[in-house]
Amino acid sequence: QPLPPYGACLLGSLNLTRFVIDPFTDEARLDVARLQEVAAIAVRFLDNVVDVSNYPIPQQRAEAVAKRRLGLGVTGLANALFMCGLRYGSTPAVEATKSWMRSIEQAALATSIELSEEKGAFPMFYEVAYLQTDYAQKLPEELRAAISRFGLRNGLLTSIAPTGTISLLAGNVSSGIEPVFSLSQQRKILNRDGSHRSEVLEDFGYAAWRKTKARQRPEVLVTMADLTADEHLAMQAAAQAHVDSSISKTINVPADYSFENFTSVYEKAWTLGLKGCTTFRPNAVTGSVLSDAPLELCPSCGSSSLDFKEGCKTCSECGTAFCG
Repeated sequence: QPLPPYGACLLGSLNLTRFVIDPFTDEARLDVARLQEVAAIAVRFLDNVVDVSNYPIPQQRAEAVAKRRLGLGVTGLANALFMCGLRYGSTPAVEATKSWMRSIEQAALATSIELSEEKGAFPMFYEVAYLQTDYAQKLPEELRAAISRFGLRNGLLTSIAPTGTISLLAGNVSSGIEPVFSLSQQRKILNRDGSHRSEVLEDFGYAAWRKTKARQRPEVLVTMADLTADEHLAMQAAAQAHVDSSISKTINVPADYSFENFTSVYEKAWTLGLKGCTTFRPNAVTGSVLSDAPLELCPSCGSSSLDFKEGCKTCSECGTAFCG
């Protein structure tokens, strides 16, 4: 998130999985009306954070209040797409991502306009300059007219963060707009004494699908390893179209990815007009926080909720105990 001197990063993310209606059915869809309702609440909440935050130094408060910038984004996109029967990286998923992000953007702008009418525009707001920006010129005419009349409370409104930690707290949903890393993964965790331990985690969407008792893995259930660089780029471009600030997206590539292929990725990112392009190739120097791991399931009910003690395991779902 590029910031000016003394700038503060104020972010919030909407968990898209919480807005899916009738998941894993032919009628699965996102509750867009509810999404916009919560987005409006989130903008008001984040705008209040600007005022109540205890900034370490006066210059930081002055900068924050002058622009009142905030970054409302999403997490769980890949899981929500899967729950709606859409394959991450496919054309239908790209179009759904654009539509969902447009809904959030318009709700955020409408709320910021309301706040400006109620409390005043951000101090550095200059109507003519704002409406001449490339971003503002692409907005619907009714929003441009409202901004011209009432102003905006916030200099920036939307941003997509990595959401690594909060996605864990939300049940290990897919992070930000990233694809599912793997159906189960081994996460390296830093302990207080500086040592590390590893935990095996199950992807939220996969766990939710397994609870339907379905046996055959659907074709739309894909992970990072199933995707091409072009599919990664298409998803970033779809989300970025309705983001006025920064966007986080990583393109994971195999360890043997050639320099020529890297060149192609960055050239395509530039052609698409992406704000940035991040690639990650596994290597022995930097290592990785996440790695693929097999998921052990209860032989009776198929649950992954197993408690380990003295070499034996007990399923917390059905109570089956087994050793070895």
